[in-house]
Amino acid sequence: MDRYYKSFASYLRERFGEKVFRVSLDAGFTCPNRDGTVGSGGCAFCAGEGSWSTQGRLPSKTRVPLAEQVREGKERARRRYGASKYIAYFQAFSNTYAPIERLRETYDSVLAGDDDFVALAVGTRPDCVDEKKLALLASYGKRGLEVWVEYGLQSARDSTLAAVGRGHTVSDFSRAVRATRSLGVKVSAHVILGLPGEGSSEARETAELLADLSVEGVKIHNLNILRGTRMAEWYAEGKVKPLGLREYAALVVDFLERTRPDTVVERLAADTDPRLLLEPRWALCKDAVLDAIRKEFRARESFQGKLRSG
Repeated sequence: MDRYYKSFASYLRERFGEKVFRVSLDAGFTCPNRDGTVGSGGCAFCAGEGSWSTQGRLPSKTRVPLAEQVREGKERARRRYGASKYIAYFQAFSNTYAPIERLRETYDSVLAGDDDFVALAVGTRPDCVDEKKLALLASYGKRGLEVWVEYGLQSARDSTLAAVGRGHTVSDFSRAVRATRSLGVKVSAHVILGLPGEGSSEARETAELLADLSVEGVKIHNLNILRGTRMAEWYAEGKVKPLGLREYAALVVDFLERTRPDTVVERLAADTDPRLLLEPRWALCKDAVLDAIRKEFRARESFQGKLRSG
């Protein structure tokens, strides 16, 4: 465990007795905020391939077959880290946004008969789950896998969600979290600090919502302004100002001070493809970001959960 917060790496070592590595997967799903169901073009901050573009992959017409993605992902982790245990991480777009039979077939095509995978993580939106889909995900827990659903929230303010075109509400998120956790499936929430019009009070409000819902994990992202997004247009028009590194570090600590101490911190800053990033350029140096956050913790003599009551 990090001195200041409960890291995902330390959680995984405690849980599985060794390091565990994600294999990020693109199963060819889309998003209701892109196909016209709730919106078109995605969220204001979202690049052409959603979170998949942060993996260093620009939009492509050709998707690598899942079996090949698994093989390549495992091999990279084996060569670099000596890995032997993995999380099957369905990352690109909304990975519960399909008929349930397609979901079952997709998940099984990766997990069936593969003992190297100890966990399943599915990234999606809170408006893309229902009782049957959650029951399907919970069924993998009965097979011995640890199951996580990662819901994009971004902010606890409905006005902010509307402004950036999320297409769902905070209430949608809260309902999805409660339904998911009731089945024994762990929940990780994605948030963005520094969205237009938001500062310290909004960061604290978002942290308090997640703490009240007892989410098991959180991924914290800085607002990255990426080429080809509506956010980039707003930036060019002077409507969006990127945070400085110290400002961002202060927001992260504001957030984590109000986060439950048992919540796993899976990420402290956004991963970014340098070919897409306009601002902030400091986001390209992850070590500098982590160092700034730790310095802020030290300056405050603080730690995760310090200001969380109950």
